[in-house]
Amino acid sequence: MAKGNLRVKRPGANNITLRPAEDDQLTRLKQEQVRRQKVQNANMAVAVAFVLMLLLYAFSVLLFVVPASTQRNLAVILSMQQTKLQNFLSFLNGENGNGYSITLVRYTIIVLSGAALASAGCVFQGSFKNIIASPSTMGVQAGASLGNALYTFFCIQLVTDTIITQNTAEDVAALSMWELNKQQLFAIAGSLVAIWIVSGIASLLGKGSFSGGNILFAGIVFSSFTGAIVSIIEYYFMYVDEVDTRWRALRVFGMGSFDRVMTWYHLIMMAVILVPCLIALVFISPKLNVLVMGEDEAATMGVNVRVYRTVLITVGTLMAAVVYAFCGAIGFVGFIVPQICRRFTGPDFRKLIPMCMCVGAILLLLVYDVAFWFGYNSYLNLFVSVLGCGMMIYSLARGKGGRSYG
Repeated sequence: MAKGNLRVKRPGANNITLRPAEDDQLTRLKQEQVRRQKVQNANMAVAVAFVLMLLLYAFSVLLFVVPASTQRNLAVILSMQQTKLQNFLSFLNGENGNGYSITLVRYTIIVLSGAALASAGCVFQGSFKNIIASPSTMGVQAGASLGNALYTFFCIQLVTDTIITQNTAEDVAALSMWELNKQQLFAIAGSLVAIWIVSGIASLLGKGSFSGGNILFAGIVFSSFTGAIVSIIEYYFMYVDEVDTRWRALRVFGMGSFDRVMTWYHLIMMAVILVPCLIALVFISPKLNVLVMGEDEAATMGVNVRVYRTVLITVGTLMAAVVYAFCGAIGFVGFIVPQICRRFTGPDFRKLIPMCMCVGAILLLLVYDVAFWFGYNSYLNLFVSVLGCGMMIYSLARGKGGRSYG
């Protein structure tokens, strides 16, 4: 063999003599081929998730029906589906369609809510490099619950004064603009204050840096503290004044439900905030890839770590807060979905965030339809929490106790 050459044995082929530079070039070509294949797989996963989301949304809006428990047979289901399609056609013709607009509005809000909660969890996990970080574990949900409880305690006298407990579109239409929004403003303010306190505690414990353990510790402490305050307020309503029924507003908020969002006003108010935030995350996602590499590496690449982290956390918190304010505390979606999506797209946030949006919408659509079928559509947190607890145990076992992003 000539000097300077290298003899390489490769499976399925004769021995080939390559120079070191040629062997390095072949290795790089193979690595590039693997990288391109991963990118193609990630793109395909996002496309499939998007199509599945559209199909499930169309099925839920057009075909999904829940017959009475005594009439659960195929003939009744087909008849109800036919009626639902006729209502849809009447709605397209400008008629009421037997209240079909409520169905369309509600399922559109479900899609937006799932996308918002899932992408918010993805942003939190990337910003803090913690696989357990999410709106529910970071105190955002607890802050919204506290804001709702304080609003209920100080601002209303009867349970019917708050929009979260309204059951008909007529009740909602009877409220003024301020009455329609003041409860939501309290909940959103509570979420923003919560993430500010949790981030401040974690930064103080880490002496300016954010570690996975500090974030989790601060979130648990804050959630426990606010949970105690909410419980005290609820028990006050229940036992101090026997005729006071305001505790129902706290129960409804804590269970999470889409039954109270039924008008185009609800959809517009949520979409005005959620849609721009979701679009902004897609455009900012390349910066999140740099932040995950570490603060020092990001700074050397010209990325203002403090500014981008603040923007990402604020956007994620605002999206989750809006969903909680209008639909109640729906937990664990921001924790479950990124764990699932990362297995299909990898850690690249340019693919991961769109994937989380689609899968988050799919998850909430499925949960709502299943809960609606069994008659528990007013208690969505019961279903989501079971999934979330199982996923958290799995992440703690496989993710080094939440200390690494993976």
